[in-house]
Amino acid sequence: MRYYGCKTKLLDFIEKATKELDLYEGARFFDIFTGTATVAKHFKKLGYTVIANDNLEFCHALAKAYIELNETPKFRKLKKIVSKHSGTETYEKAINYLNTISPIKGFIYKNYCPGGTRNLRTYFSNQNGQKIDAIRTEIEKWKNENLITELEYYYLITALIEGVNLVSNVAGTYAACLKTWDKRALKPLVLTPPEIIQSKKVNKAFRMDANEIVKKVSTDVLYLDPPYNTRQFASNYFLLELIAEGWFNEEPKVNPKSKTGIYFDESKKSLYCQKSTAPAVFADLIKKAKARHILLSYNNEGIIPEKFIQKTLSEKGKLVRHEQSHKRYRSINQNDDDPDSVNERLYVVSTNGIKDRFNQLNGARWLQHSFSIWRDTSKNTEELALNHPAIFPISLAERLIDIYTDKKGAVVLDPMVGSGSVVIAALKKNRRAIGVDLSKEYIQLAKKRLATHYKEFNNKKNYKLVVGDALGLNKYVKPNSVKLCVTSPPYWDILNEKRTADQKESIKYSNKKKDLGNLHDYDQFLDSLKSVFAKVYDSLQSNGFCAVIVMDIRKKSRFYPFHTDITNKLSELGFKLRDIIIWDRQKEYNNLKPLGYPYSFIVNKVHEYILIFEK
Repeated sequence: MRYYGCKTKLLDFIEKATKELDLYEGARFFDIFTGTATVAKHFKKLGYTVIANDNLEFCHALAKAYIELNETPKFRKLKKIVSKHSGTETYEKAINYLNTISPIKGFIYKNYCPGGTRNLRTYFSNQNGQKIDAIRTEIEKWKNENLITELEYYYLITALIEGVNLVSNVAGTYAACLKTWDKRALKPLVLTPPEIIQSKKVNKAFRMDANEIVKKVSTDVLYLDPPYNTRQFASNYFLLELIAEGWFNEEPKVNPKSKTGIYFDESKKSLYCQKSTAPAVFADLIKKAKARHILLSYNNEGIIPEKFIQKTLSEKGKLVRHEQSHKRYRSINQNDDDPDSVNERLYVVSTNGIKDRFNQLNGARWLQHSFSIWRDTSKNTEELALNHPAIFPISLAERLIDIYTDKKGAVVLDPMVGSGSVVIAALKKNRRAIGVDLSKEYIQLAKKRLATHYKEFNNKKNYKLVVGDALGLNKYVKPNSVKLCVTSPPYWDILNEKRTADQKESIKYSNKKKDLGNLHDYDQFLDSLKSVFAKVYDSLQSNGFCAVIVMDIRKKSRFYPFHTDITNKLSELGFKLRDIIIWDRQKEYNNLKPLGYPYSFIVNKVHEYILIFEK
């Protein structure tokens, strides 16, 4: 769109600055002065969760279509009405229906076309003015008759606004119309379907005063692109605003003698466009901001003094200033002696006192995962068929990764990786992974699973699978580099014996002497585990987490509270027990015997503990 202040040519400049920040995949990006949504759209394409805001209706319409909509609308209720028009999909038929609609002499024609104003105003050709009237009236009718949803409504308004902008007889803004006809303005108005950006994120668009909404939204990045000069957007783009809002409840009374016919709500005037008020409202906005990072776009021609900007931002946190020269916005009427370029400044603030999100779960999933008993996680068919004695599901590891890591690229470790479930889960969640195991056979099994069932995640730059001893973990893992360890240690030597409860045969992890599952002395086994977790402790970042999946042990007639014993050993190392989750596996046990019946009652263990430790 023709729009002064548009950042199309500066998108790479802004993106580069954000790459230097500590941001996770899907981080919240709040464009609080969104305008035509150029920056918001760019960051939506990059995978951010985007929030857009502007107090002008036509800008709000664009944000609703391009930011909040994540797929092209279906227009189900319009299907019969537009069925005879060209197009494969209903949205195409709806657009073409509007393109072929009969023109009417309505508000736009009467006030902004030569035929309706006796050549006083020439914003649109007579034909295009009547077409705008007809299309806008039809869209309003569909809305009032509940034939279109709110987002479908804004999708059509966006198509109209963008079409209108291409045939407007103006110098760049709508503060005045041209005395002679621009060739573009004589072309017929044709609507085209807006290209919607696909996204799985919950993106939102609001229409509020920036200094009010900033108090209500917490975000990772707050992007500010306020007005730089005294030109009010509400007046300079009044016609787009009129078309977006419509004139159906109370038709605006346009001064018949005015050469421009400018009409707008005085309450829409921005305090950022007045030298006397801009510094104060800017300082108020920064003070109220709830963001980990603030990015401010402002150029060297702005009305807020440079020193004031730097002082205000520095009080919020650490300030870095970037600068880039670029070709300035030029209207048709711009003077030849005006500078050709401006210096665009991008101020980046990493704020003080704003807590990072613990993870990226929404409220519903946070609640679901917070229950102390997990009954909805079980092995799938592929996992049940694997030749491994103590596998846990990939979905369980994914769940733990969702909870205890928050960033793309975070390192997840399993020092006793077995069949590779943790590595696969980490890659599925766009994390990096390290897996170590004594058994060459199990490492090969893990690699096979990655190469066959999960080959789309098989990027060797993102993971490491090592045949090695967990006691030598420092050879494979850098100190203080791991965000989360997820592992299930051997259950002592219990797998060497036939299981009484379900009659399953004994299965050894391996025949290696170093294998902890071959140690027969329980205390020695616990001490060896402690040594392994000492290495894990060293590898974890400060405030990193370790999830240990274990089951208590019964050997012959004696009960061993394994989860308690391992908790004590890890506590001695400095680990803090954060939580205990019960993993209910009862559904997996179909052939249990009544243990001890009828002479001694013995409990059948059908659950495991997930012990959550923090460094």
